[in-house]
Formats: sequence, structure tokens, C-alpha cells
Amino acid sequence: MVDGRGRWKASSEDEVRTWLEEYREEHAADDPDAAHVQIRRLSPWAWLTGGKLVDRRMFLLVTGLALVFAAPAQSALRPGDRAAIAVSVATLWKAPNVYRTIDRPAVNAPVDLDRWNRNLATGDLRRGLVSRVQTQALYGEVVTVIRVSGGWAKVAVGDQPDPQDPRGYPGWLPVSQLRTGYDPTGPGMTVHARTAVVALNSGRKLPVSYGTWLPVERATVDEKAWIVRVPQGYGTIPRAALEPAPHLSGASIVREAKRFLGIRYLWGGLSTWGFDCSGLVWEVFRVHGRTIPRDADPQFRSGTPVARDALRPGDLVFYGTQRYVHHVAIYAGNGQMLEAPNSDSMVRLVAFRTTEYAGARRYTTP
Repeated sequence: MVDGRGRWKASSEDEVRTWLEEYREEHAADDPDAAHVQIRRLSPWAWLTGGKLVDRRMFLLVTGLALVFAAPAQSALRPGDRAAIAVSVATLWKAPNVYRTIDRPAVNAPVDLDRWNRNLATGDLRRGLVSRVQTQALYGEVVTVIRVSGGWAKVAVGDQPDPQDPRGYPGWLPVSQLRTGYDPTGPGMTVHARTAVVALNSGRKLPVSYGTWLPVERATVDEKAWIVRVPQGYGTIPRAALEPAPHLSGASIVREAKRFLGIRYLWGGLSTWGFDCSGLVWEVFRVHGRTIPRDADPQFRSGTPVARDALRPGDLVFYGTQRYVHHVAIYAGNGQMLEAPNSDSMVRLVAFRTTEYAGARRYTTP
């Protein structure tokens, strides 16, 4: 409601933001008081005006008060709540506000992962994430809220099993990167393209990574895209970007992993914008519809043990000690393995190593 002239209802938070941006541009000269107003979640506050039209001064006063009590976005989250990742890829941190200035593109909403990658131009800068980052979560992954503090939420990612927490892999992220009320159940498919773009109904374009799972409603009228259910409501994605889970075999695991040769290593990474060693493994198995532990050591503690002389393509090979494994690679056959080794390197195909070899596990069928 503006100037008491009309009534308008947004269908999503993105639509509210778009409308406010346009309003600020149009009325920056004659309505400077509104230029700084930010509404992050309008719908819960509709009762403040009783649905009635009010003049501009009252509108700014009421919404301003609402923002004071509402900020940060979705501060009503409580421990035990379920929420969904609402950005392309969310980075989960070891604690609130431990990110650096160069990491800001990863904590905004929306995130800008291309810009973040440009900021992480050296191995030293990427190594700086080791003491800061836990893991990442893909768009639409459902998390359990553990704690909320100062605009940040500690969550557990349910489909990333880890012994740190039976609810899933734990870490902190900005509350603004979460949405409640998302229902991911029903038939769906996984993004098989390295990256794809979801066109949200609000008009915003949201890039997503390989491995992102989306519930599919139906095809568009022209059958060129799928209508998908997303944390912001609904959107469309090109049909060619989604595929059903392929048959889980060693050959398929190797074939899929090879698609990411040359992708830069990223500590905690499990998307096309950067992988760590176990993140690449977790992601490739996810596309095949198989959930495995998130980190290398828990991956070593599961699966079927395989003797070194019985290795076949798709087996996971581990490095470290029997007490603790620090690295995992995918055996590719012919004496080679595929790995994301460290912050100075990229996903690569190298000769199978025996130094520090701890053993192998099989998660595939023939």
C-alpha cells in the first residue's frame, strides 16, 4: 500500500523485493523516506493494518516497526524446525560471522558463487576456509534447525550423514538463506547438467548445481521446461537439465565424476562451483539416488570392504590410517584414480597411489 491509493498483495518475498526496488527508483525524489525501507517478510504482518488502506506516513511507521521486530528474516525459526536451503548453494560455517570480507558473496542472499570463486584466486586464500567452513548444502536440501542466534542458524543437513550429529551434518548459515514451508516430497528429478537456471515465478533467475534435486509438477505447455516446486514457491527449468537417477554402477560413477575434471578444489565444497575430496564423491552418488556419508572417514567406515587386488572402477580408495582417514578418491580402472586433492589443485585423474593407502570400500553394484 502506497499513498493510500491502492491495495496490493505479493505472492512471494522476491516479488516484494522487486516491487520495492522499482518503487525506490520511481519515487526517490518525491518520497525519500521510502528509499531505505526494506521488507524481508511482509505476509506475517498483514494484520498490522487490518487490510485497510493507510496514508504514506502511517504505512512507513507501521512497516518500519514491523521490520524492527521481524529482523533478521525468519527470526521466528526455533530449534527443531525444518527449513530448506533457498540459495543456489549455501555454505555452512563453523560459527556465525567467521567468514572473511572476500567470502561475503557466499553469505549473501542470493549468493554470487562466481564472484566468490574469483575472490578465492590463490591456494592460500582457499586454504583459509579450512578453519572456517564445515560443508555446503544444495538448493532445496532440507535441514533441521538446532539453534538460532543473531541472524544465523545452526542446522543439520539431513541427507549428509555424519557422526557429529545424528540429524545430519551440522553448521551455521545466515537465516536469510533459509525458507520454511517447503514440501520436497513427491516425484522429482536431479539436475544432471553441470549448472542450470531455475526461472522463479517472481521473475528472478536462480542458478543451481549438478546434483540439485527438484520436485517436478508437470511440463510447461510448450513442453520445453519442467514446472518445479522450489523453496520460493514454483519455477521452471529446461527439460534437458533434469534427468532421473541413472543405474548405480562403477562405470557410471567414474563417467559422472570425469565430467568435473578441472573443477577447482574448494574446502567443504560439493557443487559445480568447487568440490573437496569427499564432496565430489557424495555428489556423484547423490545423482545416482544413493545417500552416503558426507566426509572421507565416515565413508571409510561404511560400504563393503574391498581388497586392493580386487579393485574395480567406482570403488572408493582411502588414504590416512586405520584410525583416521583424511582423503578419498574414486578408483577409475587401469591403475588410475580420480580425486579432488587440495586447495592448490583441481579435480584430476592420476596414477593410483599406495603411499598412506588405508583401504577401499564399494558402494556400487556390478
